[in-house]
Amino acid sequence: MLTFVERRWLRWGFLGEPVDAPWGDRGPGDRWQVPDELTAAEVRGRFEAQCEESRAAVAGVPLDRRARTGGRFATEADAPVLGWILFHLLQEYARHAGQLDVVRELADGAVGE
Repeated sequence: MLTFVERRWLRWGFLGEPVDAPWGDRGPGDRWQVPDELTAAEVRGRFEAQCEESRAAVAGVPLDRRARTGGRFATEADAPVLGWILFHLLQEYARHAGQLDVVRELADGAVGE
C-alpha cells in the first residue's frame, strides 16, 4: 500500500521517527500486498490519513534539509535531502499509477497482455 511508502520515506525516513512494521506492505515472497480483511474504503482512509501526516511533516521545510538519522538512515551521509525524497515519491506514484493493470489482474485474476 502506498500508505507504507509515505510512512517509510517521510515519517521513518525524513523525520527519523520509529515506526511499527515499516515494510508492512510486503507479504509472502516479498511481494506487495493489501490484507484481505481491509476494505477499499479502509485502504483509502489509511492512505489519506498518512498523506495528511506527510504534508504536515514537510510544510514549510526547506527542500535542502537533510533527513534525520536514527530512523531509516543510520548516518548523515546516507540521509537524502527533502527535495530528493519528495521527487522519489513522485516517481513512485507515477510508476504505480502507470501499473493499473495490476489492479485489473487482482480483480479478475487474468495476467499477461
